[in-house]
Amino acid sequence: MTAILGCSQTIVKGNMNWISKYTFYDLYKDRIDLGPADFLPTDDARFSTFKFLDENTVFLAGSIPKRDSVLGQNNFGFIFISKDKGKRFHQILFPEENVTSITLSTKYSLVETNSNGYSPKGKNVIHLIDNETFKFQKIDEYNSNDKISYKQFNGHYVIYSKDNEKNVFDILTKEMYPLPSDVTEKNYILNDSGVDVTFLKDGNKIVAYNAITKSYKVLRHLKDSYSTIMNTFGEVTLGKANLLNTSGKVYNLDEKELFTISPKEEKGLYRYKNFASKVTGNMPKFEMRYSYDYGKTWKHYSTENFITTSVAKGYYKDKYMVLDVGFYDKNNNNHIMIGEFEK
Repeated sequence: MTAILGCSQTIVKGNMNWISKYTFYDLYKDRIDLGPADFLPTDDARFSTFKFLDENTVFLAGSIPKRDSVLGQNNFGFIFISKDKGKRFHQILFPEENVTSITLSTKYSLVETNSNGYSPKGKNVIHLIDNETFKFQKIDEYNSNDKISYKQFNGHYVIYSKDNEKNVFDILTKEMYPLPSDVTEKNYILNDSGVDVTFLKDGNKIVAYNAITKSYKVLRHLKDSYSTIMNTFGEVTLGKANLLNTSGKVYNLDEKELFTISPKEEKGLYRYKNFASKVTGNMPKFEMRYSYDYGKTWKHYSTENFITTSVAKGYYKDKYMVLDVGFYDKNNNNHIMIGEFEK
């Protein structure tokens, strides 16, 4: 079946190949490397984050009830890490109640956990995980209402913000390198390695600032003028907003227009280069659409076999997705599935 949508969009039937399925009970029965048995296999895990590090490595995170809640804490934050696409998992437990975000790199992962939400007693803790040994160390702890953030972690350095000050922070040595206001005035990108920060100057020059040497280098002169530079779609792109800032156009570094974006359309949409995917229905049936040409042609997939939650799904580039599910069949207890997109 083929349908024609507005703005020259076409939608056709798509399909998913569900390559891995497992239950939370499976994780504790024969799939997980356990430390002390703090939890019962039938305890209910509340997932908040799904991530792929690479094609085979999956991170599942959230919170889980404690077996003996009389000790004063109801939940533990957890991460399950699989290096073989779900055949076996390793468990990491945190003393805080929930895992709120994960930023991955090849060797290390940066994890934010939280207890007591944003109440006066609320706190955030930043942990660094070694992806090989699964050991972790606490990097920072602060009130969850403080204006502090750790963004754009590249495996060694991270953008550390406190109030209006922004720095490149060496997560291993704890060295801090302040960023000047001309670099951080608009969007800026911490490069995938090192301390160079890329930003737009005067709208038509791409400039790299080295946070250690405090030196500037013009990387490219642009023919046109742009309002922003981004690294959120699997590649560095340029953006132009319309006069009302209600939509914008995205361009590659050769200044070729790729697609148009708007806040309404982008909500819940995952993009990786020319690929896009969005879950369009959680229940009473699961529905999603995906595209390999920036949204000009969409493939629609739906099934009445299971439902899902509103938790953001995890993706690996344009190939896999991981999601939480609930089956209508009472004999099917699968909670997590990994699907492969069929082109």
